[in-house]
Amino acid sequence: MAELVELRNTIISLKCCLCENLLTVPPIMVLSEDGKQLKCGRCKNNNDRPSICRNFAFENVAMFSSVPCMYKDCSKIMPWKEVERHEDDCDKKTIKCPIYNEKCDGIIQVRDVDSHCHRFHNDKIFHNISNFVFPFLAPSVVCFLTFNGLGYRPQNFVVMIMNTPYSNLSNVYVASFEEIDGNFTYDLKLSCANNNTSFTYENQTISKYDEKNHCLRCMNGGCDLTFYPHTRIQHDIPVYNHFKTIDLTLMEPLFGDYFKIRYTITIVPKKKMIPLWDTATGISLRNDMNANDECLKKQLRCPICMEYMISKIYNCENGHVLCDACKLRLTECPSCRTKLGGLRNFPLENLADELVLACIFSKNGCAFTGRLELLSQHEKECEHEGE
Repeated sequence: MAELVELRNTIISLKCCLCENLLTVPPIMVLSEDGKQLKCGRCKNNNDRPSICRNFAFENVAMFSSVPCMYKDCSKIMPWKEVERHEDDCDKKTIKCPIYNEKCDGIIQVRDVDSHCHRFHNDKIFHNISNFVFPFLAPSVVCFLTFNGLGYRPQNFVVMIMNTPYSNLSNVYVASFEEIDGNFTYDLKLSCANNNTSFTYENQTISKYDEKNHCLRCMNGGCDLTFYPHTRIQHDIPVYNHFKTIDLTLMEPLFGDYFKIRYTITIVPKKKMIPLWDTATGISLRNDMNANDECLKKQLRCPICMEYMISKIYNCENGHVLCDACKLRLTECPSCRTKLGGLRNFPLENLADELVLACIFSKNGCAFTGRLELLSQHEKECEHEGE
């Protein structure tokens, strides 16, 4: 045991000479003759400095240790060989704000991208629509798009349009912040305000957003981070990976002056997606939802009658909540004795309307899941009660 602790302490003291993160993602490459400068697998696409060899010996020893995640807010300790997969999907994963053209230096968790953009870049967000238009004006445009179909979980995308300096090339990229497994593609329509001519590129691939490969500062030639593969330190000419590249001179016979071309991006569901619930019945259609959190149920029960609270939900001046039925028969809060007014808890009401939860008797084999109104009725009649 002492040997393993010493091994772990040694491993977490060694850092990649490029990104300065722990050497916990293979391959571990040797960059210097003295063997002191090592590169981790997170920087494997950075070829600015040639590798001398791969340090297989270190990797073989490191596999016996348990190490932490690179993200500071994550407290998980895991086997060395599992770090790469964990960090890719870590719920504490952080990135720089993707709206680079706003010169925002915010470091945010991926799960907070939506709230960050709404707070600081609201003018760059397209709400609840599946297409929008860009005029060909700026050298680079970055926007945030929410695709929201009725009864479906919203999907967030970042859209980039880059125009290569000193050329007639335009580069378009659409990325998702989570794995979408081919459920979405996008159509790119080019049109001109001066005539009715248009040209559409259909079924373009949407990739998962990768900060290192899709850094807009790198694309603009202004990034100094040495561990990014397309930083200006490594390339004089920007490299556009996963972008749809369009030679605008080829569009000139169609549109005339291509500086007046408009871009329309349309997010297209490629496969039939499974809704979160049947919009007619309110019953969940997904059995794999993590909807059986007892803490949520506790917060959504009225502390007086213990029934699920459905709109309307009230709270007193001190924040204690109660359902509509109990509010009608009380004049003061039973928890703190303050006078009850008409103060409604709209955020909790919205949550109660949208949440899909599992039956309280799911541990007994009940597979029912649904919204609170149906769940309350079902649990009173559930045949799995008492099993």
